[in-house]
Amino acid sequence: MMFIVTFILSCTLLYFSYTHTENYLKFNTGKFEALPVDRKHYVVKNINKGVYLALLLVFATITVIPDILIRDTWNNNLIKHIASMYVSNDVVGLYMVKNLPTSTRIHHTASIILLTIAWSVDFQANNVGQLLVMYTYFSALAFPVNLYLGGRLCYKETKWLKNICKYIYLLSCLCNWTTQLKMYIPSEYAMTYFGLILLIVTDDLILLNWLWS
Repeated sequence: MMFIVTFILSCTLLYFSYTHTENYLKFNTGKFEALPVDRKHYVVKNINKGVYLALLLVFATITVIPDILIRDTWNNNLIKHIASMYVSNDVVGLYMVKNLPTSTRIHHTASIILLTIAWSVDFQANNVGQLLVMYTYFSALAFPVNLYLGGRLCYKETKWLKNICKYIYLLSCLCNWTTQLKMYIPSEYAMTYFGLILLIVTDDLILLNWLWS
């Protein structure tokens, strides 16, 4: 159960990183200091998540994805460690940011439930677990969106990033949903999985609509 230790350590690291990120933004941007405390935490949450997801994406692309694509090998321990770090962002974000949109809170809560399920899954043999890995991977591809959500509130010129993000996010979602349908195998756990994923998809659609409006 070392992945639970990874989860706790990752949550702790992210919690203390809020202060360091706040200090960096305070001295390197003109608008951050004028924001209310909750908005500051919102900015920090998204910038931390964007950076963290980028690092996890690179690590997963080097370690997990080649084994899946080339050898059809799903490394249970490594996947659970990465998943624990991935979801720790949402846990800390729920605790630190008090005014998150309801759809985002539901999204994060669904992610936490899916993580607890993932801790007990054999990814090599479980189709639902494999679907979850791919959903998480393609979601991480949209890490620039989190950087934009935070950066737009404390940097002056971010329209260029929004224009990039709306295409990246759309591509990420389309790849995600297509892969889910292509890999899906009917099972007794599939309805529970897709019920939770639907909560996340709802938040994706809301954010997509906002980025494109």
